[in-house]
Amino acid sequence: MSTEEDKPLFVKCQISGKPAEAYWELKRRGIVKSIREAVSHGLLALHDQQMMRDLRAAQAHTSARVTNPPE
Repeated sequence: MSTEEDKPLFVKCQISGKPAEAYWELKRRGIVKSIREAVSHGLLALHDQQMMRDLRAAQAHTSARVTNPPE
């Protein structure tokens, strides 16, 4: 049985402004070869960044509970 996460995504949109400028610079520098690669890297970077925020929040919550245990 397939889940939503297993299905490929099809994205068709126009990118302009700073994101487009960032893409062209990354492509010029040889860091990405295609828009597909750039979007994939961007989504993975955003996901990693969010996971780190979630981890820090959980650590702060745990630290607060250890420092100030409920009575």
